[in-house]
Amino acid sequence: MLSPEKKSHVMKALASLSKFLGKYDLWLEIIRKFQLKWADPNKTVKVFNSIFSNGNSDTNLTFMIKWIKDVSSVLPIEYKNILLFNSLTGLRPDEAQKAIWLIKTKENEYIDKDKGLLKHYQFPSIFLRHTKNAYVSIVNQDILDLAKETPNKEYYYASLRKRISSKNDFSMNMYYCRKIFATYLRNKGIEPELIDLLQGRLPKSIFLRHYYRPDINEIIGKKIGPVLVELENVIRD
Repeated sequence: MLSPEKKSHVMKALASLSKFLGKYDLWLEIIRKFQLKWADPNKTVKVFNSIFSNGNSDTNLTFMIKWIKDVSSVLPIEYKNILLFNSLTGLRPDEAQKAIWLIKTKENEYIDKDKGLLKHYQFPSIFLRHTKNAYVSIVNQDILDLAKETPNKEYYYASLRKRISSKNDFSMNMYYCRKIFATYLRNKGIEPELIDLLQGRLPKSIFLRHYYRPDINEIIGKKIGPVLVELENVIRD
């Protein structure tokens, strides 16, 4: 009756509990006896279909950018800026909301202007959680200005949802922003490891943890920075 994601969380929780109680062998026997599975056997097929069968779906890049443009055309400038900020940072909606607030209230602590970074890691209680993290975001002056021109309040999501869904009859698809960011960067040749890092994921690969040490300053200035400028122009066009 549980979703595949919840099943995995339950399995992990029971494994931890069995170790704490000193009954891990019993837990392994239960797994064997009842043929419990850690993962959804159809998960890989779903991922394949989501990538290769989306020519006419509402999750391909062209459609998602069109949604941003259509919604932005009926929003006041400050709310339009929120959607653009989300798309250019790749943050989750709640993370972007907090990032905008920190840009306005703790600029010196939060922004590394020399490197062009938002230092989410400086605020671990806000951005470093059990399963969803944000470490850094690459920004330029345009992106910072977008944040500074948004509504002057800590929480804006409810009012944005109301303007998008209730007043203008659009679906509330802010998760498109994060997908646009990742897809556009990857299409422009940015390494998956860097996109994962910018979206708060640190894969457990040996390569990433022990060998991959890129020149971050050069990558920001010569690779990712120009791509973000290009993406902004595409969305604004």
